[in-house]
Amino acid sequence: MTAFIQADEWLSFIEREYLDSFIRNGGCSIKFAVALDEISGHSIRDGLAQAGKRLDYIVASVGASETKIHLIDEIFFRIAGQLDWVGLSHQVIRGLATQAGYVWPSEGAEDADIPLSEQIAVENKVDPQMLLLDLKKQIGNRVFKERKLAKDFRVAMTHLCLAELSGGADGALAVGVLTDWLTGRNRTVGAVKPYQIFRKINRANARSFLESMAYWVRLAGNPGILLLMDSSLLMSPSRPQDGSLYYSKAAVLDSYEVLREFIDGADRVSGYFMAVLPGADFLEDQSRGLGAYEALKFRVIDEIRDKRLVNPMASLVRIASGQESELAN
Repeated sequence: MTAFIQADEWLSFIEREYLDSFIRNGGCSIKFAVALDEISGHSIRDGLAQAGKRLDYIVASVGASETKIHLIDEIFFRIAGQLDWVGLSHQVIRGLATQAGYVWPSEGAEDADIPLSEQIAVENKVDPQMLLLDLKKQIGNRVFKERKLAKDFRVAMTHLCLAELSGGADGALAVGVLTDWLTGRNRTVGAVKPYQIFRKINRANARSFLESMAYWVRLAGNPGILLLMDSSLLMSPSRPQDGSLYYSKAAVLDSYEVLREFIDGADRVSGYFMAVLPGADFLEDQSRGLGAYEALKFRVIDEIRDKRLVNPMASLVRIASGQESELAN
C-alpha cells in the first residue's frame, strides 16, 4: 500500500515549517498535494486558506475550470483580480511615510474625501505641498527605481501610489485604468499609454509580472502570497457539460510545462507558496496525468521513498483520511 499522510498533519507541518518561517522569510515553494479522497481534498483547500489568512498572507485561488492554466498570463490576471491594489499601494505609502519620520493618521481619522497627502500633512503639522514633494521622492526612489520589479509593473505601481496620495477625479481615473490593465479586464495598450506603459501583459512577460507582484505584496507589509491551484479538471478526457473549460491533450501538456517553469523559477520569487491540487488519478493516468510529461514528473516524484512513512517536505505528497497516521512523530 502506498504511504499517505492525513490532511491535518500535513497542514500543521506546512504552516509551521513553511508559512510561518521559510516563506515568511522570503522563500518560495511549490507543493503538489494529491488528495486520495474527497474529504481530504476539501480539508486541504480549507486548511491552507485558513492558515494563510491567519498568518496575514494574501490567499488567492485559481481553478482549471474557469482559468486557462496552460497560459501564464491568464494565471496572473486571475490572481491580480483577487488583490486589493488600492489597499496595497496605501500600505506601501504608509511604510514609506513612517520610514521618512512622519506620523500616520490614527485609525478612524482617515477621510476618503480628503487627499491622503493632506491628511498626513495635517497630522504632522507640515505644509501639504512640501510633504507631497517629499513622499513623491520616496516613491520615486523606493518604487520607480526598484529593479526587483519589472519595468512596466513598477511604472504602474508608481502611478497607483501617486494616485492614492493625490486623490481626486484624476486619481480615481488612474486607479481604474491601471487596475483594469493589471487584471486583464482591459488588455489594450492604448488605455495605459498616458501612464508611460507601452506593452501588453502576455505570455512573454507575465511571469516577470507575477514575480513582481509577489515582491510588491511583501513591500506592502504582507508575508507573501498563498496560491491554491485546482488542476483536477486536466484529467477530464471529455468536454464538461457544466460550462467549464475543456483541455485538449496539448493544453494539458502546456499546463504541466507552466508548472515546471514555476518550479524551476522558484529562486526568483520571494514570499510565495503554491499548492497544486490535482485529483487522485493524476498519479495513475498515463495519458493526462503526471506520467504524460516527464519534465514535470522528474522534478516532483520521489524516486526513493519509504513504503510506510511520508516525507512531509516532499514536493509531492499523497493525502488521505486514514485511521492511522503515516507520519513519524
